[in-house]
Amino acid sequence: MITYLYHKRHRQTGLNYFGKTIRDPYVYLGSGVRWTNHLAKHGKDVETVNIWAFDDLLECSAFAIEFSVKHNIVESTDWANLRIENGLDGGHTPAAYTLEARLKKGKKLKGRVYSEETLSKMRSHKGKSKGKNNSMFGQQHNDNTIELIRTKAFNRERKICKHCNAECSPGNFVRWHDQNCKHK
Repeated sequence: MITYLYHKRHRQTGLNYFGKTIRDPYVYLGSGVRWTNHLAKHGKDVETVNIWAFDDLLECSAFAIEFSVKHNIVESTDWANLRIENGLDGGHTPAAYTLEARLKKGKKLKGRVYSEETLSKMRSHKGKSKGKNNSMFGQQHNDNTIELIRTKAFNRERKICKHCNAECSPGNFVRWHDQNCKHK
């Protein structure tokens, strides 16, 4: 999955915003509180100044933090950011959802009792994306997309440690493997 970092600027006021998305970065406007309030007040006349694409979350995060600090996006009145962008928070970042986080969430939900109304709603969503309800129903991926899917699937099977170029099995690979490299 590609993660995009983007620099947006309001055309009328000149206010800047630096953010992260996995959506189309040219269409996505951003979701920061100060930024969205600014857009609500002054309109959505926004230009995309720059976009950076990353398939490695470590590189994305390092770049985001460096950019945030270099441009002083939190302290400067030229920027709408309330905190440093780290390239990981907000939205959907599957690799950032660690095993520890999943276990913690599972523990929190264990033993939870749902009302009959809630259970009914949950049941009504079951199977919504199957058959004709699936957005890809009756369609096929093009050759480039199929090749991209195959490449990503292959790369999920093997991970390479950036410290020592050793291959790590997926079960032993963690997001911050470079910091915890067993091969050091």
